[in-house]
Amino acid sequence: MKEIKLKADKPFHNNVDVAVIDFPDGPEGEERQRCKVTVEFAESDVKQLQDRGLDFDGAMEYYRDWLDKVVKVHLATEWKCINGYDQVMDIIKEKVSQYY
Repeated sequence: MKEIKLKADKPFHNNVDVAVIDFPDGPEGEERQRCKVTVEFAESDVKQLQDRGLDFDGAMEYYRDWLDKVVKVHLATEWKCINGYDQVMDIIKEKVSQYY
């Protein structure tokens, strides 16, 4: 299982870019940005979740599952985040809660 780190850029009102860092403890201490993922949480994005009947907890579960799957596709392997996951989810939680 690959260990990664997530680093969120400064969030906008409708999205946040998240860098996926490979080798977080790095060979010789060097990190490598593997990819960047944009998490979108505009009102229209959240409304689609609400239309599917998801409450706030369901929406948060959707975002957790979505992030896990998208990162897995980019890494082509199972992964474990050793730093930054909670910070990214806190940003999403703060932004999505505005619509509930």
